[in-house]
Amino acid sequence: MMNEQSATVRPENVKVQFRRMKFDFEDGFPRYWHADSPFITLFWNALSHSFPSGEKLFIDSVRAVRDQITDPDLLEEIDHFIAQEAHHTAQHQKFNKMVSGQGFDMERIEARYVRLTQITRDEFADKPHAMLAVTMALEHFTAGFARQYLTNPAVSEGAHERVAALWAWHAAEEAEHKSTAFDVFNKIGGSYRTRVLQLAPAWFLIISVTLRSTFELLKQEGKLGDFRDIARGLWYLFGRRGLVSNMLPAMLQYYRGAFHPWQKDDSGLIEKWAANYGHFIEQLGFDGNRAKAGEQTAPASN
Repeated sequence: MMNEQSATVRPENVKVQFRRMKFDFEDGFPRYWHADSPFITLFWNALSHSFPSGEKLFIDSVRAVRDQITDPDLLEEIDHFIAQEAHHTAQHQKFNKMVSGQGFDMERIEARYVRLTQITRDEFADKPHAMLAVTMALEHFTAGFARQYLTNPAVSEGAHERVAALWAWHAAEEAEHKSTAFDVFNKIGGSYRTRVLQLAPAWFLIISVTLRSTFELLKQEGKLGDFRDIARGLWYLFGRRGLVSNMLPAMLQYYRGAFHPWQKDDSGLIEKWAANYGHFIEQLGFDGNRAKAGEQTAPASN
């Protein structure tokens, strides 16, 4: 069965574009920065440590097929997508450094994500369509996370303002570029089967590995006996308004032959983010001539 995606296109008021951000974590943030909950905080801390290796995988999977794209608009979008993802990594590394500075042992956590992405690279080294399909599956996950973070008050409520700003920006840009890898995949003739085959394994792995890491961090903290907080955290993820449970309908939509990410219009969420957090933007856009094929990197970050 070949892909039968609809002709859905991104709204005209949405453009994938690089933003250099100016987040300042030097003044620190509370040890349990999210709702004073060890579980919820450590879940987000663990997830943040997945980005350096995960987003490098996303960048490389798109770069691997970039020379098959001739559409100049999509080529420009790819450059900004790559710059966005690289800058996400740079900003999360600043946050991750602060987390480690609080005494958390994060090396084993991050190494686990590195091993996972390396296994993926090894398995699909000669299958660029399949590698891109993994990226699409995880981009669909992050798009779902973005919608929940920006629309579901239960997800962000109680987060420290400096850290919340980081995650809100990341969510907005994940929503903004949610169709980039998908559109590249369709342009190079990716099949429906290849697309959907990677979704369930990718979602299962990112959720299960992050949960495992969360419980390891709880053990480090001596909090495995705090059953009330653990129950609260599991409800936060899997309850009626939970982060993960509310993403499941979007997961199922991905299996439709005519699916396209912009069938769910998130342009209003991006505009709302810009209105609330635009003062964190240090620079908008960059010179496209600096982003040659195979050389794309985010503009230098402080």
